[in-house]
Amino acid sequence: MGLFMTERLFSEAILTRRATPSFDGSPLPDEVLSKILQAGMQAPSGYNIQPWRFVVVRDKEQKHRLREAAMGQPKVEEASAVIVCCGDLNAPRGDSLDIVLAESEKHGFSKEQNQKMKEMLNKTFSSPPGNMMGLTPDYAVWINRHVMIAFTTMMWMAEILGYDTAPMEGYFEDKVKSVLNIPDGIRVVALLAIGKLKGADKPYAGRRKMEEICFADTWGENLKL
Repeated sequence: MGLFMTERLFSEAILTRRATPSFDGSPLPDEVLSKILQAGMQAPSGYNIQPWRFVVVRDKEQKHRLREAAMGQPKVEEASAVIVCCGDLNAPRGDSLDIVLAESEKHGFSKEQNQKMKEMLNKTFSSPPGNMMGLTPDYAVWINRHVMIAFTTMMWMAEILGYDTAPMEGYFEDKVKSVLNIPDGIRVVALLAIGKLKGADKPYAGRRKMEEICFADTWGENLKL
């Protein structure tokens, strides 16, 4: 029998979410984890490249090792799961691209459409970053943007399902890659700790006023809403 999951309003989650300071270590059901990961996998990406790769860390000893690579932060070990969100620098090329295009054919894209897409991507991503008068993207920056969309999508899904989250960017990438056997060509973008809050949550620290950060049509012009 599957786990019954009650989802709360997204608007409520946006207003109440805090970066969880400490987790109680309770297990994260497989059904919940699956739904969170599926949400990330459905995130949008340029050309539908889907450059994200996720390493889910739940094993106690592995979390201990990951904590050491994450500057000793206790929440790594306390969390029910830590999703290490990575970006594949080779996603726009080679076998990874072929897999994406083959899947798109199953959903109605023609071989001709895919061939044009492949030619365009090969042209765009074949040169080192910075060539073509700066038109060739910096792969690491380009992929980081897309991975963070998937990361944020998973964070909100976890919150909507009633779990607490802590986005983490304090870690040594080389050490994380060593602990998790992450190969070359893969960048570690961020860690997402998920679980149940232990103790008091962080207080709301407030946000700046809309007129200070949102402009109309041009920088500095007051946006009237």
